Amino acid sequence: MNKKKAKSLRQIFILILILIIFYGFFLYIKISHLINGKVWDFPTSIYSRIINLEPGALFSQKEIETFLKSTMYKKVDNIMLPGEYSVYNNNIEFIRRSFDFPDIKENELHVKLVFNANSLLKIQNIENYRDFNFFRLEPKLISMLNSFKGKNRIFLPRSKYPMILIKTLLAIEDRNFYKHDGINITSIFRALLVNIMAGKTIQGGSTLTQQLVKNLFLTNTRSIWRKMNEMYMALILDCFYKKDRILELYLNEVYLGQDGNEQIRGFPLASLYYFGRPIDELNLDEYALLVGMVKGASLYNPWSNPEFALHRRNLVLLTLYNQRLITKKTYIKLSKRPLKIHPQGFIISDYPDFLQLVQMEIKQKLKNKIQNLSGLKIFTTLDYLSQNAIEKAVQVSMPLLNKKKKLHDLEIAMIVVDKFNGEINAIIGSSYPKFHGYNRALQARRSIGSLSKPVTYLKALSNPKKYHLNTWIPDYPIAIKLKNGKYWIPKNNNSQFNGQVTLLEALTNSINIPIVNLSIDIGLNSLIKHWDHLGISRKYLMSLPSISLGSINLTPIEVAQIFQIISNKGYKSLLSSVRFIVSDDGKTLYQSLPKSENVVSSEASYLTIYGMQKVVNCGTARSLGALFKNFSLAGKTGTTNNLVDSWFVGVDGKQIVITWIGRDNNKSTKLYGSSGAMRVYQKYLEYQQPTPLILNPPKNIHIFYMNETGKLFYKKNQEYTKPLPIWFLNTENLYNQNMYLKNFSEEDKKYKKNFLLWIKSLFI
Repeated sequence: MNKKKAKSLRQIFILILILIIFYGFFLYIKISHLINGKVWDFPTSIYSRIINLEPGALFSQKEIETFLKSTMYKKVDNIMLPGEYSVYNNNIEFIRRSFDFPDIKENELHVKLVFNANSLLKIQNIENYRDFNFFRLEPKLISMLNSFKGKNRIFLPRSKYPMILIKTLLAIEDRNFYKHDGINITSIFRALLVNIMAGKTIQGGSTLTQQLVKNLFLTNTRSIWRKMNEMYMALILDCFYKKDRILELYLNEVYLGQDGNEQIRGFPLASLYYFGRPIDELNLDEYALLVGMVKGASLYNPWSNPEFALHRRNLVLLTLYNQRLITKKTYIKLSKRPLKIHPQGFIISDYPDFLQLVQMEIKQKLKNKIQNLSGLKIFTTLDYLSQNAIEKAVQVSMPLLNKKKKLHDLEIAMIVVDKFNGEINAIIGSSYPKFHGYNRALQARRSIGSLSKPVTYLKALSNPKKYHLNTWIPDYPIAIKLKNGKYWIPKNNNSQFNGQVTLLEALTNSINIPIVNLSIDIGLNSLIKHWDHLGISRKYLMSLPSISLGSINLTPIEVAQIFQIISNKGYKSLLSSVRFIVSDDGKTLYQSLPKSENVVSSEASYLTIYGMQKVVNCGTARSLGALFKNFSLAGKTGTTNNLVDSWFVGVDGKQIVITWIGRDNNKSTKLYGSSGAMRVYQKYLEYQQPTPLILNPPKNIHIFYMNETGKLFYKKNQEYTKPLPIWFLNTENLYNQNMYLKNFSEEDKKYKKNFLLWIKSLFI
């Protein structure tokens, strides 16, 4: 009987052993399927623009230093490591970090930038003292999207982790990592004894391998079955995979905090979030803080519990001292240091309006070409300096404007565009720059008011046989009979009339009646075709005389496209926010190559921008010109009926900035273009110094001198001292330059008739 029982027990034991082996085989398949395949789905990384440097480029020393600070380069006296820089005289010296650019990976490099005034004079390789003709700065990581189950991480191979971090981690979490077989029986029994004596769980006996298994395959549910699974899988993992591979997975998987709804996974990403620098640029006390958070990332989080985090960090440092990994002097010195943690959201900032534009562009241009977004790197056109400047300008200006006008609901949209290639450098669609919601820069369709006038003048100046800047335009009261039998009676802002003014004077002072007369002379159908040619859909264009005064509803981004053409010598570059999309294996999936198409004459564009310079110099925006008189800025104010919308377009040597201020309920802002939108642009320029706007006339533009009657002369004289650019197709036109005055003079009777209709309308 005893033999039968023994036999039965052996059979049961063998059966259990077989089941354990088969279950182990099942677990091995589960482990190998994940470890040998794609362990994680990575988020999409969004980067700011790559700054390309060339000798002669319009970058000031201050701008480059500001950008280095934004990418968390550390200012030091003696440069030793990547991510450090120093400034002396007109030089910036730094070691650029290695970076995987879209086309090639570039290693770290020690360089010196030499500046002259507001331009880059020389780029020198410190290692061999050769000069570069071209050099790139690594972009700033601005956001991470499409994270898998709310888990963000940046993967680094084991070889890229500093040894000091590895030693600190193993000293605190698993001293025998390279000796045990995945589980540490001694630690398990010690933890069990301590917990029994305490009557609660106060100590864990898990190895790094067990922690990794729990994070990758199991849940946090406390049960004997889960713990047995954890130990069994740890043994299997340790048996079939090298220690360095297990450690690599752990370093990239460990939970180290929360940013909103997103988990911060792995030491590389935690290093960026908390310290703003790559993991290989931290100090020992900073490694100690991160390693200390492994025990409880919520409890020892430096954002929410700085005192607990500091105490835990110092405990880690004490452990290193007790294990003789550091000296007593080092321990005392490091334990006295403050945490020096960056505020939450400071490093990887959120630019919701710009990211909305990026996502729209990807969807529009790529459609279904990209199925898997995991691990993508998207290099955008966002310029950190410009974006930071408009955010500051809005945050400072909008509360003041609300207070001044006794309002509380003023809203704003701003777009900063590179005028040469159409790249969108910055964008804001709300008076709260970090607000996720309605993006007015892309979606708010508002009347543009006087911003339409440069477009009309551009159309007129495109016909040099008839129109020039010195062409006289009538400025009499006018009443226009509409199709419904009613009269439209436009007025000048000051309710005064000059009889006649030159085209340049009308543009400079934004006078209404001359632009109406000019539009009628051009022809409304011809003007509408012109708007359509610039890219504005006809469905937004009404065949009414009021179109000449801006009764057109456009979005700020549509306005930006129009003025990009005008400011870029008539060449249209489609506005864009994405430059490259690179897959996780380094393949370029998309590249936006800047293309320009000539849509209007360079001569007409030049003359229009020249007129807009006069707007800032001595016209409706002259207060701006007085503050920035050395930069020759161009601009145009815009105000709609009843002061509902306030607009301003500012142009310097590199950028166009569109600013709109209004209220969502379409009620009056009580602001003119010059007192509202222009003030915010002015504040922007205080944070982002403009580039001088130097106009180089096209070959058919000739400089003449004009007297008080508008007549032109070749040479300067006491009577005619005002220089004026004129587009002449041939010398014969020089003698016919007063033709437009003659034509309008012949129609004096018509304008007198309109004047009588205007008088009559006052009594109807």
